[in-house]
Amino acid sequence: MSEALQAIQRNALGLGLFAALTAGAIGVTQILTAERIEQQRELATARARAAVLPDDVSLTAGATRPITLPRNDVTGIRGGAEAIRVTPGDADPILILPVTAPDGYSGRIELILGIRADGTLTGVRATDHHETPGLGDAIEVAKSNWILDFNGRSLDNPNPEQWRVGQNGAFDALSGATITSRAVVDAVKRGLTFTAAHHDRLFNSEGGETGAGTP
Repeated sequence: MSEALQAIQRNALGLGLFAALTAGAIGVTQILTAERIEQQRELATARARAAVLPDDVSLTAGATRPITLPRNDVTGIRGGAEAIRVTPGDADPILILPVTAPDGYSGRIELILGIRADGTLTGVRATDHHETPGLGDAIEVAKSNWILDFNGRSLDNPNPEQWRVGQNGAFDALSGATITSRAVVDAVKRGLTFTAAHHDRLFNSEGGETGAGTP
């Protein structure tokens, strides 16, 4: 075998070994990163659940009951997702409802809504999104107070025609992020509509599946 051929084989073997090691390193990194991302997502969800409750209510005080939600294409609820009903002592229960805005500027926006039994919002938080930094990410309460404007709102406050962004709407658009703002407002309204349609099962049932289909 010529020296040239031996050199080619050594180089090919070296490149193959390098490629295998690189692929292995990337695979391990992806696994570790995916686990960390999931942990951060779960932490963000837990914080959002606590944040949408009134100051005098916590997840650890009073009774909490998970409620398995059916798939609902209108609200973006994935089948098997869980809402949580919190009943603080003798007070009326509060529902913690996950809702998705599928039409954000950069894709899906995951939201958590806190809703009283009378349909009033106690809070809204974004838990996961890919909106533009410095613009659409202002839906995060750490970046601006915009999302706090939902506190105290309901399907009747404002009236249904004003549940929109911009002219004749009750909600201001974030500067440079009208699409993001509109997506969140529409998703919150859909969440309230879903809750009103399934009110008895969400607030009065013993938990479990709320039923199938869309309202």
